[in-house]
Amino acid sequence: MSCKNLVKAVSAVISILIIILLIGCKTTSESKHKSKQGKWISKRVITFTPIVGGVGLINEDGTNEHYLQLPEKKDRRWSGLGPIFPDKMHCLLTSYDNYSIVANVTGKMFNRLWKYNLSTGELTELITKERPADQVFCAALLSDGQHMLCSVSTENHKNQVLYLTDMDGKEWKLISGQEFIYGIEVNHSETRIAFHIASEGYTINTTNMEGNDRKHVAGKEGHLFFGPEWSPNDQWLAYLDCDTKKEPSHHYADLCIGRPDGSEHRMVTVGQSQYFGTAYGAKEHRGGGSNTTSWTPDGKYLIYSKLSPGAHHDAAYKPELGNHLENVFSPESAKGGCSINLLDPFSGKEIPVTQYQEGKWDFRGVVSPDGKSLVYTSAKVAGRGEIYLCHIDGTENKFLTAGKDGLGADFSRWLDVIVKEDSQLAK
Repeated sequence: MSCKNLVKAVSAVISILIIILLIGCKTTSESKHKSKQGKWISKRVITFTPIVGGVGLINEDGTNEHYLQLPEKKDRRWSGLGPIFPDKMHCLLTSYDNYSIVANVTGKMFNRLWKYNLSTGELTELITKERPADQVFCAALLSDGQHMLCSVSTENHKNQVLYLTDMDGKEWKLISGQEFIYGIEVNHSETRIAFHIASEGYTINTTNMEGNDRKHVAGKEGHLFFGPEWSPNDQWLAYLDCDTKKEPSHHYADLCIGRPDGSEHRMVTVGQSQYFGTAYGAKEHRGGGSNTTSWTPDGKYLIYSKLSPGAHHDAAYKPELGNHLENVFSPESAKGGCSINLLDPFSGKEIPVTQYQEGKWDFRGVVSPDGKSLVYTSAKVAGRGEIYLCHIDGTENKFLTAGKDGLGADFSRWLDVIVKEDSQLAK
């Protein structure tokens, strides 16, 4: 080989080695970058609200109980996890300034909406451009991840109206009249909205996404129709009917179903046997809140919190004390109890899930997305709220948590999330 050819050959080899080295450096750099990013995993967890406020999370097997570390501020209270964003990596949180029951019902409270990163804990405040009122609540996140339905309290809480808005609050479209609307649920195809109107004796209604084509589903003088829930196929709504003449404390109701177009309304139970306005807990740490119904994922059953005959909660009704304060702790008033059942709204067939016990109240049952398990709240008379989990047939019933410092927990829900494998939620 001539010297000239030898030089060419050596130069070619060196060029190839340089290219290999560059590729290797690039690959190594990319690998390091990927390792820093970490892997993402899908996971199902349970969220709940401690009686002392804040947000709790726990695995189905009872491990990894922890509480979100959220910014503290005087007179601030954080609510439970709101809707999950379509990416399953973020959820919505609500914080309240000047929080109290009286401030809430009189409209003298300011709240904020936040987008929360489930892996990093990063908070991004929403609705920062314009606010139509001090109290703006997210009623539903739409599947585009860019818009939400908001309940807005106006005129010192005289009305609560419904808007469609973007995440920043730059655009507001009113889709209701000047009335008091809540209990808002969007159907699965995002074509209609169901809600109850409190300004006309509590009626169930639906409308399209533009606020037009309103349909009256259920309403009757002296009755409080509450909490519509869409069936999985969007063909039915399930809701409660509280006879306010018989039950002025609003703690008991019946289950009903109706067609979203208002063409049919059916009573499913009689005797006001659904536990509705829960009252429980120790005197120092009281719990409560509306207990509605929901469908199993296959659409065959409703969750029925069934009261024993003659049951009475642990509170005395004193209307002279005013709105949301009239149920006074009175454990001597308690009798009977409540169990959770599956109820076929078409045939009337009942399947017990939890067993009735005197002095024990099981309620707020929620079925897992796969239909295999149920999580619920249980409380004994004058006792704390506790979260339990069981199979849908009632077997393998186990205690999960009594909340922060063992003071009580409630409002459990299932969450399917996507998080980094090194995050607290992934443990």
